Amino acid sequence: MKKSGILIAFATTFLLLLTACGAQAPTQAATEVEQPVVVVEPTTQALAVSQPTQPQYAPFCQAAAAGCSAPEIEVLDKAFCVNKWPYIIMKVPAGTTYEPVDADLICQDQLHSDGSLRITCNDVEGKQLLSYDLKVCDSTCSAPALAAGTGQCPEGYGYDSGNQCCAQPSTSGGDGCVVYTVDIGACPGPQ
Repeated sequence: MKKSGILIAFATTFLLLLTACGAQAPTQAATEVEQPVVVVEPTTQALAVSQPTQPQYAPFCQAAAAGCSAPEIEVLDKAFCVNKWPYIIMKVPAGTTYEPVDADLICQDQLHSDGSLRITCNDVEGKQLLSYDLKVCDSTCSAPALAAGTGQCPEGYGYDSGNQCCAQPSTSGGDGCVVYTVDIGACPGPQ
């Protein structure tokens, strides 16, 4: 009960102070003065300021060389055997990159004296007469990584930080890659 009595006393004091300090009523009636309406025409400078400015973009460039084609693959031996494990040996141009699409295919490469690259692949368990997919690419065709949403390029383009320019991502499929079917042969004799 003490709290409510204190609150009532505080509220009453607050209202008395508010009433005592309130605004005084005007002693004279205010005379109304009619103001003329002024119309201001916008100037060309005011229009130029209100127009949104065009964003400044980095220069434009081409993402990758046009007409890139996949490297040529030559099978040298599809049943090269070591301890009854069959390997396939392929010849590709130097600079070719590859990636097994199937987890059971393992590959190694070695640069040959003629300047070409030899890719040797086999099954992880030494299985014979199987086919696997291997993605083979011409590394000179790879497009640079393009960063999207940086504000440095318009919509539909990405920023190439290496060349400091805007490029459109390649949609032609001419990325210099092909999925090649690797056919592993069989070794003679019982396994």
